[in-house]
Amino acid sequence: MLIFLFSILLICFGVYHYTMNQKLSTQKTQLRISSKQNRDYKSKISSLHDSDIPIVIKYKPSLYRTGTTKGTCSLYLSPLETSQILSTVVKDTCVEIKDCAEIFNVSWYEVTLKSETNINNKGWIKKDILITLDDTVNNHEETIYEKSAT
Repeated sequence: MLIFLFSILLICFGVYHYTMNQKLSTQKTQLRISSKQNRDYKSKISSLHDSDIPIVIKYKPSLYRTGTTKGTCSLYLSPLETSQILSTVVKDTCVEIKDCAEIFNVSWYEVTLKSETNINNKGWIKKDILITLDDTVNNHEETIYEKSAT
């Protein structure tokens, strides 16, 4: 009886060890892939910009809370054109503007897309791709001005 209980305990331990080993192996693989992507991303950035010039991101307060995309565009991981693309955003998509930044004289909005899954729904879009309230007001004023000038 004691041998039977010991063998059951040994089998349970073996199954537990095998399961934990599989999880550890999966996490090691994910870590290797993430490390490789990080190295590739760093080398891509350093090759595009002079290493003597530091990357400076100037954060500014955003004047707007929402915007709409003018056309199909990319949602970037960071405010760099060389950054990884998280997803493609279709025309007339409403976005929530979280922050504004300027890097290499290009303005970007950090945005959140309305999504049920909350997967890859936060990222950066160039400022000139979004229509904000200011753009709508200015276009409306131009239209009124053109009509009253005739």
